[in-house]
Amino acid sequence: MDFFDHQDVARKKTGRLVLLMFLAVVSIIALIYGVVLIAAIQLQGQSVSSGANGVHSFGTPDLPYLTLLGATAVGVLVVVGSGSLFKTSQLSAGGRVVAESMGGRVIETDTTDPDERRVLNVVHEMAIASGAPVPAVYIMDQENAINAFAAGWSLDDAVIGVTRGCVQQLTRDELQGVIAHEFSHILNGDMRINLRLVGVIFGILVISVIGGVVMRSIFYSGGTRRRSSNNKDGGGAVIAIFLLGLAMYIIGYVGVFFGRLIQAAISRQREFLADASAVQFTRNPDGIAGALKRIGGYSAGSKMQSAHAIEHSHMFFGSAVTSYLGGALATHPPLPERIRRIDPSWEGGYPEERHIAQHCESLAAGAAGFAGASVADEKPSQPSAAMGFSPSEGTASAFEQIGALTPSHIHHAQHLIDAMPNVLRSAAQTSTGAQAVIFALLLDRKDGGTRANQLAYLDAKSLGPVAALTHRLAEPAGELKTEMRLPLVDLALPALSRLQPQALEQWFVHLDALVAADQRLDLFEWALRQVVWRHLAAPSRGGGGKKKLASGRNALSVVLSVLSRVGAGNARDASRAFEAAAEHVPQLGLELLPSESVSMSRLTEAVDELSGLEPKSQRLAIEACASAIASDRQVTARESELFRAVVETLGVPVPPLLPGQKLI
Repeated sequence: MDFFDHQDVARKKTGRLVLLMFLAVVSIIALIYGVVLIAAIQLQGQSVSSGANGVHSFGTPDLPYLTLLGATAVGVLVVVGSGSLFKTSQLSAGGRVVAESMGGRVIETDTTDPDERRVLNVVHEMAIASGAPVPAVYIMDQENAINAFAAGWSLDDAVIGVTRGCVQQLTRDELQGVIAHEFSHILNGDMRINLRLVGVIFGILVISVIGGVVMRSIFYSGGTRRRSSNNKDGGGAVIAIFLLGLAMYIIGYVGVFFGRLIQAAISRQREFLADASAVQFTRNPDGIAGALKRIGGYSAGSKMQSAHAIEHSHMFFGSAVTSYLGGALATHPPLPERIRRIDPSWEGGYPEERHIAQHCESLAAGAAGFAGASVADEKPSQPSAAMGFSPSEGTASAFEQIGALTPSHIHHAQHLIDAMPNVLRSAAQTSTGAQAVIFALLLDRKDGGTRANQLAYLDAKSLGPVAALTHRLAEPAGELKTEMRLPLVDLALPALSRLQPQALEQWFVHLDALVAADQRLDLFEWALRQVVWRHLAAPSRGGGGKKKLASGRNALSVVLSVLSRVGAGNARDASRAFEAAAEHVPQLGLELLPSESVSMSRLTEAVDELSGLEPKSQRLAIEACASAIASDRQVTARESELFRAVVETLGVPVPPLLPGQKLI
């Protein structure tokens, strides 16, 4: 399956999850209704009996069955729905909420800790290779187990969490296998399903919480004593309420149990897929298989100590909590089964822990030499192929590899990062430096007068260190190769994302002022601003849209009109490029718009409108965009930048175009 198929499958799985959880809630309603009915019959019987003795009477023994059923159903739905919405709202900020609840600490991009530096380098390579935004990385310092997770609603708010044991105990190849596994969850849409599961199960759990509150309130209010002293006046009601609370407590936990069963069943299948994807991404089965074997030979294994581990257990690389009931609630397949699927020749042995400890010591000693390095750490064992394809990847176009990772892309990402000037790469790792890097990339390369005006503007705004650093970075940024510009922006995004909202808003004001300094907006300026704005100011909640392509006809005409003219030498070439693109969606009857009628602001509005398309429509739109650019069989770095900016606005990750690779 490709990226769009995975997104479609994820949407369908979310729909099935909603159906399963709805059936679970219906079952809870039926069980609670049965308890309520029994309690009502008992109370009604007592009332009729009391009336016969001349005390009081509720009238006829007939019960309003439908009214009771309706009230029970509404009550359960309100409780479960409110609980789920509350939990979902807590998680609305994305993966960082999960990481922080697990005791995670964000790894600063300028860290000099060798273990932290190594994991950041692997994550940066994976992100640039896949075209996904660089996720924030959290480390759980108190967790000695070997484990990791990915969490978030979309590519924009995704985070990766790793335990201290994971970064200390694994080799670079093994760590790369684990991170590739987590990127599979990010790219395949698993994270959104995982957060939905957390919200729904919490909603069901609220029923048990309310039941417990009811029982405690009866017990501590002395209800049982009043019942014994005045059994004929309300004693039955107190017992009925207490039993109703007990029933809610039990039924709620039964609902949670079945919710966990659903959670575990979904998670186990996704883990097999992520393991296979990690092997496909890295072409190095020894990496992820070695990580799994180290878990098996390590005393701490993959078991987490955090109290929140059970809530998020289905998100982890390895089994985070102990499973009972014969593994029925296990969120992960058995470790030997996972290893044998990757390494059929495995004979069942695990590395001894003393060997792991010795490896950890040697790794720490070897890392001391690159503790201050930004990229040049322990390299993967496979030979570098940064500027070419492996035989199995040579025929795949860039369009076919959207949302995927390949060894060639990983090697190419390593090459791009290594080739960047160290002063730019290092600056991108700090908040101040990241701001200056983006400003430096926007400085006019051709017009010295405009560049001087841009720098004077920054000086006049009293930006202090940011302005001073922009002056220093102006020359290396101006000489930076075109294909390295957006990858450098990717490296700067994590540091920029930690700016306070007010500071980020003011920074965008200065960014727009630099863009407007030459009184024109070129395509690179538009692409850079679009990428930065998309990931920092207007992040997507993921899940794709629901709109069909027909609703975006006018918007697609605008986008294709711009793309058709980017590499065209004349009007005839532009017309041919547009026709090639329109052939992918003949049913829309698209028209090439005059160049004077397509402004950059209109282009921005058009791509924003297309961002609401459902996955199948996204595929057609992006395929048409790729055809418009590639119609002349040549794709320049400038065209590639623009294509990426357009497609990223749709929430689709675009890997860098490899040398000699076809776009479509």
